[in-house]
This record gives sequence, structure tokens and C-alpha cells, in this order.
Amino acid sequence: AAAQKIALEHAGVKAADATITKSKLDYEDGRQVYDIEWYAGGAKYDYEIAADTGEIISSAYEEKTMGADSKNVTVSEADAKKTALDRVSGATDKDLYEWKLDYDDGRPEYEGKIIYGGTEYEFTIDASTGSVMEWDAEKVR
Repeated sequence: AAAQKIALEHAGVKAADATITKSKLDYEDGRQVYDIEWYAGGAKYDYEIAADTGEIISSAYEEKTMGADSKNVTVSEADAKKTALDRVSGATDKDLYEWKLDYDDGRPEYEGKIIYGGTEYEFTIDASTGSVMEWDAEKVR
């Protein structure tokens, strides 16, 4: 229950709004972790929380509702980069390690990676709407 509370608070999701689909104690790299998955607001969340410390080892977010189905890129690369960097307090352009414009099922999207503060963030931003469609965060050693 404590691990679920940590994950929900980190994601900014109220427990009443979440449908938890998995909450189990598991082992990752020789340590006990709670693997927690849930759906809320049209998105899927996946968290790993250290059983001993309550530390968030990894977090992932994936938008399940499709954005605008258009080949038109209406969000500039600069605006999309700002959206991603704004989610990682303190990160700057020099922390962006991958960036590309791609098309998925005809929908334009920006894909990128930020490495900052001991964490690697991978993300996808809808190039038509500017919304973050996927967001994964994982501690790097």
C-alpha cells in the first residue's frame, strides 16, 4: 500500500482515479521491488519501487488515447524539446542525447532521450498536439 501511494503521488494521480492492474513484490537486480501498474485518464503507468527504501527505481507513462491523426507537424521542434526539458527540473539542451522526428501509423511524433541527475528519460511527444504520449524514467548506474 505504501509503494502504491508513493507511485500515485509521484505521477500526480489520485487513488480514486486509478485502476490498479498489477501490484506485486518482485526481484530486480538482486533487490526486492514493488512492480505497480495502473490506468488513469486514458494513460497506462508502470512503476518499480524499492521495497527497502521506497525509492522510485523506474517509472513509465504511456498515453493510450491517440492524438491527432495528421501528417501535419504543427508543434515546432523547439517547443517539443521545451516540453520534454520542462518535465526534468534542471535539465538543459546539453542533456538531450537523442532526438528525431518519426511517424507512427501516419502520426508525426518526436522521440528523444534526456540523461540528467542519474536518471535516463525516454519520451515520445505528439508533433501535432504537443502532448506527451510516452514517458519512461529509469535510474542509471
